[in-house]
Amino acid sequence: MKSIVVLFDEKNKYEEEKVFSDKSAKELCLSAAESFGFEVRTISGLSTISELLEELDKICSESGAESLIFSYADCLFLNKTLTQGLLSTHFDYKAEYTFAEGYPEGFAPEVLDKGTIAILKELSKTTAKATGDQKITRHSLMDIIKTDINSFEVETVLAPVDWRLFRFAFDCRKKETFIACQKLYESGISNEDAVELSEYAAKSAEILKTVPAFYNLQLAQKCQGQCTYCPYPAELLKKEGVKACEAAKVMSFDNACKLIDQIADFSGEAVVGLSAWGECFNNPDLLKIIEKILSYEGLSVLIEADGCSIPENFAKEVAPIINAVSERTNGWQKLMLVVSMDGIDPNVCAQLRGKDFNLISAADTVKKLEELLSGCIYPQFVRMNANEPQLEGFFRYWNEKTSESHGNFIIQKYNSFAGLLKNEEPADLSPLDRNVCWHLRRDLTILCNGDVPVCYSRVLDDIAGNVFDEGIETVWKKLDIHLRDNINKAYCDKCGGCDEFYTFNF
Repeated sequence: MKSIVVLFDEKNKYEEEKVFSDKSAKELCLSAAESFGFEVRTISGLSTISELLEELDKICSESGAESLIFSYADCLFLNKTLTQGLLSTHFDYKAEYTFAEGYPEGFAPEVLDKGTIAILKELSKTTAKATGDQKITRHSLMDIIKTDINSFEVETVLAPVDWRLFRFAFDCRKKETFIACQKLYESGISNEDAVELSEYAAKSAEILKTVPAFYNLQLAQKCQGQCTYCPYPAELLKKEGVKACEAAKVMSFDNACKLIDQIADFSGEAVVGLSAWGECFNNPDLLKIIEKILSYEGLSVLIEADGCSIPENFAKEVAPIINAVSERTNGWQKLMLVVSMDGIDPNVCAQLRGKDFNLISAADTVKKLEELLSGCIYPQFVRMNANEPQLEGFFRYWNEKTSESHGNFIIQKYNSFAGLLKNEEPADLSPLDRNVCWHLRRDLTILCNGDVPVCYSRVLDDIAGNVFDEGIETVWKKLDIHLRDNINKAYCDKCGGCDEFYTFNF
C-alpha cells in the first residue's frame, strides 16, 4: 500500500545549526525520513490546523498515497523501527490514525489514512472549526481527532516504559529542546534504538536540566505579612530582623533590566514570575519592568498577588503595555495574574490571609481586572486542612463561565516548604515512585539582591550564588549537583522531607 512522508517545517531558529557532526537537525530528520523507503515532502508556511489538513489532503490526492506519515522537520531522532511498527499496526488493524504512546516526543511520526485526512479537513471547517482555526502545534492532529474521537479507528504503539512523565521533546523548536537534542546526540547511542536513547535521557542531568523555563523574581521585600501558610515573614525577620510589612528593599530597575536581558539570552523562552516573595506592587518600577520583559517575544509575565493588594488602577496602566506587544512564542499568555483568595467564606479567608483581607473586594478586583485583561486572571485556592470544606464551593463558583474570571481559576497544592511549616495537606497526592524534582530541573528563584536559593522551598536560605555577581548561567550550573543527587535518590534532609518534587510550573 502506497504511503508518503510529510515533514512540516516550522522554520525554527535552531533547526539549521550544524552541531550534529557538522549536520543540522533538519538534514538528519530528512535523512531519517528517506530511510523509511517512501517519497518525502517538506511543507511550510501554514498557520492553522485547517490549512495543514487542506495541504495534507492535497498531497494524498496528488501522490495517490493511501496513507500519510506525518512529522516535523526538526526531529533528528525520527526512528525507522518505530515507524515500521506504526505502519504494521496501522495496516494490520485497518486503523485510520495510529500514533506511539509513552516514547519521548520527536521519536515517532503519526500515521493517517487518506480518507481520515479528508474527513478531518471538513471537520476543521464545520463542527470543529474552533479547533481548525487554532495555530498549528505538535499535537494538532490529535487535537482535531479528539473533537470526534469515537468516529475514528485509533490505534497505539506502546513504549515498554512510559517516559511521558519526563515531558521530553527531542526537536529543535526552542533552546531547551535544542540543547537536549545536542546532549542526546553526543551520547553516541544509535538513532535506531529508541529504548536505549530514552533510558539514557531519563538518567542524564544534562538532558533533564537544560535552561530554566520559569524564573521567579523578588521585586520587593514588603508584603502585608499575615498569611498563615507562608513562611516568608518569619524567615525575613529571622534573617534580617525586619518585619515583612515594614521591609523596604526592592530590586532596582537597572538590575532588573540586566537580569531580564540575561534571562532572554540564556533561556530564549521562559515565564518570568514577579512574586517570589513580597508584593511586586511595592516596587515603584513594576510597570517598566513588565514592559522590559515583554519587549522579548519569548518571555511572559506571571504575577501572584493577594486579592486585596492589587492597586485599583493597575489594569488600566498595564493594559496598554500588554496590547502593544505581539503574541508570545513560548506558548503562554503575555501576562498571567493569579489572585489569591483561598475560599468562599469571608471569615475563613480572613483567618488564612489576615484580618484586613476582604473577599468581596477581592472578587470585585478580579472583575475589574478581567474587563481590561480578559482571559488572564486566575483566582487561586491553596488547598489545606483549614479550608478543605470550602474547596467544592470555590470550584463550583469560579468554574462557571458567568463568574468574574469567566471560568479561569487555580487549585494549588499546600507547600510545607521542606518542613518549615506543619504539613496541612488534606490528601497525599504524591506519586508512588518519586520522580526527579521538576523545580530543580526547570525553575530559578532570584531574590531582590540577586541571591539564588537552591529552590523556592528554601525561602531565603541555602544560597547557591548571586546572579548580579556571577551571572545566571554560572549560578544555574552550580545547582547541577542537587539534581544529580535527586537522580541518584541521594536526598538531603530538606529534599527528603519535601513533596513539591512532582508539582510543575511551566
